Amino acid sequence: MNEFKVGLMALATLASIVVMSFKITSNQSGFGDYIPYRTIVSDASGIFPKTPIKVAGINAGRIKNIELTGNQALINFEVLENIKIPSDSKLKIKTVGFLGDKYLEISVGKGDDRLDSMGFLIAEEAGGMENLVKDASDVLQDVKVITKSIKDSLAPEGERPALKRIMENVDEMVINARDATASLKNVLTGNEAKLNKMIADLGKFSNELANETNQQDPESSLRKVKKILSSVDDMTMDLKNLVADVKAGKGTVGKLLVEEEIADEVKNTLSGVQRLMGRVDAIRTELEIFTGANSVYGSESTIGLKIFPAPERFYLLGLVTSEIGPDKERTIISTVNGVQTTENRLERDRETYRFNIQIGRILGPWTFRGGIIESTGGMGIDYDIRSWGTRFKLEAFDYRKEIGINLRVSLEQQLWNVFYARVAMEDSLENNRSGTLSAGLRFNDEDLRGLIAFFIN
Repeated sequence: MNEFKVGLMALATLASIVVMSFKITSNQSGFGDYIPYRTIVSDASGIFPKTPIKVAGINAGRIKNIELTGNQALINFEVLENIKIPSDSKLKIKTVGFLGDKYLEISVGKGDDRLDSMGFLIAEEAGGMENLVKDASDVLQDVKVITKSIKDSLAPEGERPALKRIMENVDEMVINARDATASLKNVLTGNEAKLNKMIADLGKFSNELANETNQQDPESSLRKVKKILSSVDDMTMDLKNLVADVKAGKGTVGKLLVEEEIADEVKNTLSGVQRLMGRVDAIRTELEIFTGANSVYGSESTIGLKIFPAPERFYLLGLVTSEIGPDKERTIISTVNGVQTTENRLERDRETYRFNIQIGRILGPWTFRGGIIESTGGMGIDYDIRSWGTRFKLEAFDYRKEIGINLRVSLEQQLWNVFYARVAMEDSLENNRSGTLSAGLRFNDEDLRGLIAFFIN
C-alpha cells in the first residue's frame, strides 16, 4: 500500500514537472495573460519569433511572428496584461552588449490612454553592429578625405613639401639672425667708449632735466614756466577788464560800439568800402604778349593790357618795341663859303619804344577804339568771329608825318587755348608796304589765376 502511494506521488510530481516545463518553455516571460500588439520596422535582421520583449530591462513579452509587408517587416508580439502600455510608447531594437543578440525594448510613454489590443507601436531602430559599421565606414571615408587634403597641403604633387620649405625658411631666418648678431657684435666691438659716453650723456641729460623740473630751485625752467603762466593770468584779467570797459562804453572803442551814431557812420563807411570793392571785383582784365618780325623793321614785340570796367567798355595800355624804328626825314641846312645848301635825309632810330593808350567800346562783334596808337593819334576798328577765334583789325595812325598815314590791316587767329598767331600788313595804301608775322599769348582773369596757382603749387 505504501509503495502504491509513493508511486502515485512520484507520477504526480513528474507530471507537474512536465507541465511546468511546457508552461515555462511556451512562454518565457512568466505566467499571466497577454495582450497582442504590432509594429513595423524597415530592417528585422537578427530578430526571430520568441525574441524577448523587455520593459525597463526585464522580460515582459515575446515576438509571436514576423511577416513581410511590402518592403518592411510586420512584427506581431505580445506583452503581459499587467504591464500598461500607453499609446505614446515607442519601441526600440537593441542589442545585448556590443555583439550580442537583439531584443525589443519598450519605452513606456507618459500618457493615460492604454494602447488597444493589436495596436501599433512606433519603432525606433537603434544602433546595432551594422549601423555602427556603416557609421565607422562614413567616418573612415571622411578621415580619408581630410588626410588627402592635409597631404595635398603639406606635400602637393609635383611640388616641394610645405614643411620642407618652412624648415628651409626657418634655417634661413636662423642664419640671418646669426649674421645680424655678428654684425651687431662687430658694431659694438671697438665702440665701447662711444657707447659709454652716450650712456653718460644720457645720464647727464636726465640729471639736467631733473634740475629743470625741480620746483624748489627758483632758476628751474618749471618755476619760470609757472611765472609765465602767472603773467598770462594777469594778462587775461586785464583783457577781461578791458572788455568790461568796452562793454560799458568807456574809451574810443567803447563809444564806437555803444553810441549808435558812430556805429552808423562806421557801418556806412564799411558799406561804401564794400561797394567800392564790389566794383573793383567787377573789373576784368586781358593781357596779351606778341613777338615776331617785320620785313623792314626787324624784330618786333608788343604787350598790351585791356581793363574792362564794364563788359562793353575797356581801356588799352600797351608798349611796342622794334629793332629798327620808322623812317624820319631830317632837313639839314649848311652854309659853305657864303653858299647855303639844304639837304633832306631819312634816318632810322634803333631799339625804339612806342606807347598805346586807347579807349574802346564793344558793340556786338564790332569794337571801336581810339586814342594814342604807337605814340601817335589814331583809331581802330576790330571785328570778331568768336566761334572761330578770329579777329580782323583795321588801324589808321601816323607816326611818320612826312610819309603819311599808316593804314595797318591785321588778322589774329587763336591756335590753341591761350596761344595766338598774328599777320599784319603795314602801309597798305603806300608803295613801301611791309609785313609782320608774330605769335603770342592772351590771358584773361581766369587764365592768370590758373597760371599763378600753377607756379605757386
